[in-house]
Amino acid sequence: MSARLGTFNDRLAGVADRLRRRWELGYGAWILGALAFAAWTVLVRTGLTDRLDAALTVPMLPPRSGRGQVLEAISLLTHPVLIYTAIAAAAVVTYQQRMRRLSTALTTSLLGLPLQIAIATWIDHARPSSAFADSLSYRGFAYPAGHAVAMTVAAWVLVTLTRAHRRPTSQVRLWRLAGVVAVAVTCAGQWAMGLQSVSDLIGGVLLGATVATFSLSVGGTEEILASWAHIGLPSTTVDKRAAIVYNPTKFDDLSLLRRRVESEVLAAGWQPTLWLETAPDDVGHEQTRRALAAGVDLVLAAGGDGTVRAVSSELAGSGVPMALLPTGTGNLLARNLQVPLDTDAALRLALSGPTRAIDVVRCTWDGGTERFVVMAGLGLDARIMADTSEDLKKVIRSGAYVVAAVQNAVPDPFTVRVELDGDEDSGTGAGTPAASAEHRVVMALLGNVGTITGGMTIFPHAAPDDGRVDLLLTGPNRITDWAKVGAGLLIGQDVDGLSHHQARRLTLTTPEPVPFELDGDPVGRTRKLVAEAEPAALRVVVPPASTSHRQRGGTHLD
Repeated sequence: MSARLGTFNDRLAGVADRLRRRWELGYGAWILGALAFAAWTVLVRTGLTDRLDAALTVPMLPPRSGRGQVLEAISLLTHPVLIYTAIAAAAVVTYQQRMRRLSTALTTSLLGLPLQIAIATWIDHARPSSAFADSLSYRGFAYPAGHAVAMTVAAWVLVTLTRAHRRPTSQVRLWRLAGVVAVAVTCAGQWAMGLQSVSDLIGGVLLGATVATFSLSVGGTEEILASWAHIGLPSTTVDKRAAIVYNPTKFDDLSLLRRRVESEVLAAGWQPTLWLETAPDDVGHEQTRRALAAGVDLVLAAGGDGTVRAVSSELAGSGVPMALLPTGTGNLLARNLQVPLDTDAALRLALSGPTRAIDVVRCTWDGGTERFVVMAGLGLDARIMADTSEDLKKVIRSGAYVVAAVQNAVPDPFTVRVELDGDEDSGTGAGTPAASAEHRVVMALLGNVGTITGGMTIFPHAAPDDGRVDLLLTGPNRITDWAKVGAGLLIGQDVDGLSHHQARRLTLTTPEPVPFELDGDPVGRTRKLVAEAEPAALRVVVPPASTSHRQRGGTHLD
């Protein structure tokens, strides 16, 4: 029953996602544009915009002044005849390159010129008086402004199609800004020269946006982008399919992520990707189980450390490899395995890179059992994670942890009994107690890898495939001891108030419940935490340089 419900939910989410994507790509948006243009036209015809135009009339600009000549040059370069000629040439070129849908969209956008002329003739709105009355740009009726229509059509179409390229979000925003600036400069020039009133320019932008979105809808925006993505792809495909478990809150532009993934998947000849979105109450467990039930060959974890933990926990022991698309604040597993933090590079690696078998650590506490792949902690570490603001992480990223650490500058110490089993150097086997001792600490940190945020190594002998859990105990007695602890962490050696340990299985017991976290997510409080390494339980796609194993080593509890 749950499997059927999950399938239904996936289909429903897929339909909703397709509708959202179609709206983002312009389907139906032209209807809103047409309604807005019609409403504005009524206001212009009834004279309700006359006061606006009068209030925003500029002083007469001398045509022969330096600024006047620059503005007239801009006006000529953005003349509708030149803009539509360039669009027509692009339509011919794309047709010759067999990009028929794109050519159709560009050809349809040429209707903006006769449509603007027809509407302008019907409205018969006179141009304002101007010192540039002899300019080529002063021909015809004023409403809607022909320059504004043409430039809006060109900018809208080009900016929309630019999104087909798998650019970083910052570059996509830059192109959008360039399109807005081009339209704004065109309109500002027409207004400053007295060639158009403000109401004429607003009508031109509304009509241009309507024509552009309608043209893209006629051509089929999604099909156009897909055809662009197929250019240069291999003619054969492989019988492989990937699933992506993604946290939507980690992405500013989900449509851009989808295009990036689909383009790389197509380029590699893989089958279409299965998309599974996490939820606030499930960071990826159920979604990964659905991926396994679908028989995928690879699961991509696109999110923060919490998403990676959920995906890896479910994939452990399955034989299905995991690939990382780092998008969170820490990205600790990716950093330790040298996975690129750039999305495009990580995608290419995911579909073609080698895999490495790494350990996962199974944790059992008073309230349940779960795995982690990076780190877990009791005490101060858990308090810092709980006090870190998610909103602040979006602004200053790793700096948010520093703010939370300052808030916990005077931590409460607690007593912890540590039992280590399976100390190989002592000659005991797994499950045989090798050592047990009590410590007064402010933090007990467990690790499967060695490096944390900022590139700081706190487990100098840790390796993700050594079959051991690393333990760091920190218990400075005075504030001045923190300096020694910091020095010890930097040099990777034990000092007063700092000690490192390793074991295949370890047990931490406290007299009172202590807060703890797994891979940066606060879990709750517990009096007992048992951590056991599951050697080589998870396969992860890594760069070739990261497949080599590190040497084992470390200190052990006395």
